[in-house]
Amino acid sequence: QWHSVGPKIIQDLSSTGRHQECLKACQKLIQIEPESPLPWKYAGKSLLALAQFEKAQQCLTKAHQLNKKDPETIKDIGNTFNALQNDAEATRLYKAALSIDRNYAPAINNLGLIAMRRGDLATAEKLVKKASDLDKSCAHYQINLGSIYKDIGNLELALTFTLKSLELEPNNPAAHTNLGSIYKDLGDLDQALAYSLKSLELKPYNPIAYMNLGTIYLGLRQYKKALIAALESAKLQPENS
Repeated sequence: QWHSVGPKIIQDLSSTGRHQECLKACQKLIQIEPESPLPWKYAGKSLLALAQFEKAQQCLTKAHQLNKKDPETIKDIGNTFNALQNDAEATRLYKAALSIDRNYAPAINNLGLIAMRRGDLATAEKLVKKASDLDKSCAHYQINLGSIYKDIGNLELALTFTLKSLELEPNNPAAHTNLGSIYKDLGDLDQALAYSLKSLELKPYNPIAYMNLGTIYLGLRQYKKALIAALESAKLQPENS
């Protein structure tokens, strides 16, 4: 079925999350064009999505050797280290991507998320805001800004940016989960409940959404529903104290 495999097919498979099919297509194209960086790059992306980090690094490194001017490939190698919480190596690689393109928004955003993970919220805000300004069409940057402002304690800005992300990507379960949490903290339990339920409709097995739902039902004094939600969260994430 891959007799006409080419870059567009591979990119479409990758963008729609069909990673096993993408890997097969990449393998086929590598047999035909072994010196093309594209199949190595997208094989690495799919392996990264499948949490096969060592193999992802090997493919992405090969892609980088074939095309040293692509900041996305270096950023994705950084993402493999980021997934393993190797902040030092991830940071080095994101900065290497920025040495190719100093306005490469994904690397700037990811540096911001590392700063957020370390508790440096001022740096995180500055970096993710810069990424958002560079690419106003990316919903994830808006979600990330909302999360940072929530951690800072600025719930109004958290709400503004998270709602903005939803305008760009209406069915993103993470945005609905975050909105449920923000509205809960604002004391609007009806809105919090609506967004939390929507997030679970979009992504049914999310322990964080169930945990939020439990606290919302608790605030609404619907104790049986609160218990059911809390137990479901504990079942999905038993290590959550």
